[in-house]
Amino acid sequence: MNARTPPPSTAPAVPLLLLALASAFVLFSCAPAWASGALPWLAPGQEDNASAASPAAATQAKPPAPPAAIPDDAAANAQYEVLRQFFHRQLTLDEDFPEVFSRRVKDGETLAFRAVRDMQRRRGTLERFRAAQVDLSGLTFTRVTADPDLARIRVTGRYSLSLGSTVREVLDEDALFVLLPEMGQWKIFERRAGWRP
Repeated sequence: MNARTPPPSTAPAVPLLLLALASAFVLFSCAPAWASGALPWLAPGQEDNASAASPAAATQAKPPAPPAAIPDDAAANAQYEVLRQFFHRQLTLDEDFPEVFSRRVKDGETLAFRAVRDMQRRRGTLERFRAAQVDLSGLTFTRVTADPDLARIRVTGRYSLSLGSTVREVLDEDALFVLLPEMGQWKIFERRAGWRP
């Protein structure tokens, strides 16, 4: 009987290679921020010392932001309405959701939306989303720029989705929306999450 020795295993090299690639990705994705002096483990504005004020104390000292003024022109009202439709149609998985997007990005948004909608249909939850109650009253719309051919609107606050009496989800929003006029209607071209002025 000949005892065969098993071939040397190369399995540990593969996880080590993946770990090295993941580490490199994490390190180099933060490189531009670190090069500019940002330290990701510190809150914005916090000094690197023990006597620095905590972010919670800094936010408690600020007075609450005044509510956004109600727009007085038709263009602003139309822009805000498109954004309300965006949130409502997205949460209720309304088949008209892609209609709020600019023709420049509509195809990609439609594909992504159909994938989510089909997944919910397969799970048997699409009708629950279609009947959901959406509350957008906690959202604040602030016009950053308003030109005849481009509008930037920052949306902040909270909104909620209720699926019957058992499920209520509260979502936070802080994003900049870029809107473009197309054939007499404002359409969403871009959404930048976490935008800061």
